[in-house]
Amino acid sequence: MAPRHVERLHALAGTVGRNVVVPFMLLLRLASFFRIGWLFKFAGLLGFAAVLSPAFFRVAWSYYTDDRITRDVRYGPNPRNRLDLFLPRGCAFFGQRVVDAEGASVSKNSANQSRPVIVFVTGGMWIIGYKAWGALLAMTLMRRGFIVASLDYRNFPQGTVGDMAADVGAGIGWVRRRAASLGGDPRKVFVVGQSAGAHLAAVALLRQTEWQRSEYPGYGAASSSSVGAPAPGAWSPKQLAGFVGVSGVYSPDDPSLVEHFDRKGLYREVFYAIMEAGFSGSRAFEALPRSSPCAIVREFESKEPGVVAETMPPTLLCHGQADTSAPPSESAKFAEALRKCGVSRVLEKYYPGKTHTDPFVTDPILGGRDALAEDISKFVRGVDGEDGVRAFAEGETSPPLMPRFLVSVARTMVPF
Repeated sequence: MAPRHVERLHALAGTVGRNVVVPFMLLLRLASFFRIGWLFKFAGLLGFAAVLSPAFFRVAWSYYTDDRITRDVRYGPNPRNRLDLFLPRGCAFFGQRVVDAEGASVSKNSANQSRPVIVFVTGGMWIIGYKAWGALLAMTLMRRGFIVASLDYRNFPQGTVGDMAADVGAGIGWVRRRAASLGGDPRKVFVVGQSAGAHLAAVALLRQTEWQRSEYPGYGAASSSSVGAPAPGAWSPKQLAGFVGVSGVYSPDDPSLVEHFDRKGLYREVFYAIMEAGFSGSRAFEALPRSSPCAIVREFESKEPGVVAETMPPTLLCHGQADTSAPPSESAKFAEALRKCGVSRVLEKYYPGKTHTDPFVTDPILGGRDALAEDISKFVRGVDGEDGVRAFAEGETSPPLMPRFLVSVARTMVPF
């Protein structure tokens, strides 16, 4: 058989294994955690997706046909270490080759010299996250001149919270090292996380600081200088221009939050397993604070006062006030913890009457004013000043993707 045909067969086998066999095996493993309540949650999710399918098909069409979107770029060696790049006109992806040196800025002659770069980390209860979930927001920001990298990462049961945070940290490092190569400015890299993605991004930022202060450079580069240590990273949280958390969870060590998730269908045993606390929670006292941004901040402040204020970038926390999945008090608690540590810029934005999915999914589908995209844009431009991207005009609206009454029906079905 010709070598070229052998290569094609190997590639086909890899694709089948990655897209069919591996998900099937993981589904069987997840089935060991099955509870009857999940059937109702799954039915609600199917109904939500079915009603909104006309809008999702339109987004998917753009996602797969827009030549400004580069999909499935590998950023690390682990399963699901892939990202999508949303590149405005004038920007390009040159493969894995890095043309910008560490700490380099864009040439003064470049039209993209001030273009911000956004690393987006999607949510999904740590179980059903996927990089394409951020496509609608990413395309909105791309059309305004932002470079967006939407990360995928290992979900449970393929990985636990430590694996997920390591993947996110590696993705941030990959993007920052290539910011100038992509047409952006490495001094203006922002991290935006949504729901579980906001939690993982916050953990990754804080753990990166911990690793570096323990004489390990941290997550993000191609090799490791120490057996068993995370790969030496080319980034530090203080090198980032900002962090945006959307509908996030920041205190998984709070027993009331664990109880809340259990009532909502993310059962206690599953949550403990995700957070590396053991199926029964036997290691909860030790493991949950290690996965809690609020607890990590408190620990830093008790041992090394001033470290968080020195390393944490400007922060914006957005939350719907009617969010019954991730309580808005989570954003308030994290903001308070950061302020107590002296972080100079911590902003909060709460959306009256908005649920967990409204700012991110249903509001953009309805059209009109996209409050979340607008607030992210204002925050990025407020941090960096002149940035070469197009600001939202006062009162600017977008066209609806489907009728309002169908979106209202879908909102009654959403299980989150």
